[in-house]
Parts: sequence; structure tokens; C-alpha cells
Amino acid sequence: HYATGDVKGAIEKINNATWISMLISIPAAVGLAVLSGPITRLIFPGTNGVGGQLLILGGITIILNGNSNITNGVLQGIGKPKLPMIHAAIALVADVIAMALLLVFTNLGVYTIVIAQIVYAVVMCLLNDRSIKKYMGYKNPWRSAYLSPFLASIPMGVVAGVVYYGLYALIHSNVICLGISVMLAAGVYFIVYLFVSKPGEDELGMMPGGRYMKKLARMMKII
Repeated sequence: HYATGDVKGAIEKINNATWISMLISIPAAVGLAVLSGPITRLIFPGTNGVGGQLLILGGITIILNGNSNITNGVLQGIGKPKLPMIHAAIALVADVIAMALLLVFTNLGVYTIVIAQIVYAVVMCLLNDRSIKKYMGYKNPWRSAYLSPFLASIPMGVVAGVVYYGLYALIHSNVICLGISVMLAAGVYFIVYLFVSKPGEDELGMMPGGRYMKKLARMMKII
């Protein structure tokens, strides 16, 4: 689209890619934060709880990396392949400086690494976004791409936590409780998202399991 001069079409593709990425990334980050303890115990049975706390912080980078991956591709696609590398170098410097300052002036220990990674991802996103605005006049679709998934992720997170810890009090099986809570939370997320976002048929078709999402939307009388 950009090569043929269709900037409007290129921006539409970027919006769609950002929307799909956030549709998945935001609930994934919230879910990992809410169920961080059970997830780390599943993978590392001998964990002392620090792993879960690190996962809560690290979950933020899922959203940031989802954004930076798309913007990296956009800059390469419009003929600016050097910019992502320059931005990555600047972000790495910010990462190292943040880590050094935190190690010297705080007692955060291993948490310093995760915080520095968040700094890296934030700087990368901001620089990429600035360049896309400069060369394409692009404006990030914050409301449609970010707000709706975030609002739908709130009840999803509540359901995930309540179901897991409620079941675990009864059957004490991490695997079973985690599996049931994830499946129910995912169902709640998509149902709430349909109510909040009210996507059209074209948008539903682009979603994971689009055919089933259309059926669900019709049952809910959204389309």
C-alpha cells in the first residue's frame, strides 16, 4: 500500500494489525498477572514465589513488545529499516542506565532486570511511534485497539482469580484449577469484549475463531 502511494490503505492495515495484537496481548498480560503464582508453580514446582512476582511485572512487556514488533515491521515496510536498529540501540542504552541506577540506589535485586526490560520496551515503542507519525502522519488507535481489550480484561481477570482460588480451596490441584479458570476467563473475555467493542462483521472475521465469534455475536444480537 505504501509503495503504491496508498497511505490511507497502509494506515488501515497498521490499525488492523495493532488491534489484533492488542486483542490477544492485553488479556494475556492481565491473565499472567492474576494467575502468576499458579503458572510459575506449574512450570517450576520448587519456586518460592519470587517467580510469580517477576511474572506480574514482566507481563507488561507482552503489550509493549506486541506494539514494538508491529511498528518495527511498519518502519521496515516503508523503507526505513535502519530506524528500528537505531531505536533499539537507544533503548538498550536506556535499559543499561536504568539497571545501573536501580542497582546502585535501590535494593530491588533481581526485580531490577525486569524493570530495565520494561524501560527498554517503553523507549522502543515511543521512538517507533514517533517515527511512524513523522513519515506517515499515523495516529495510534488507542481507544479501539487498547481500551476495549483492557475493559474486557478486567472482568476476565476477576473470573480467573475467583475460579482458580475458589476451586483450589476445594480440590488442591493446580493443573485442573488452572485449566478450568483459563478456559472460563477466556470465554468471559470474548463475551464482554463483544459488548464493549460491538465490532462489525468484518472485524469479527479477522478475530481468532471469527466464524464462531460471528455466531456468538448474532446470539447476543450485537450484529
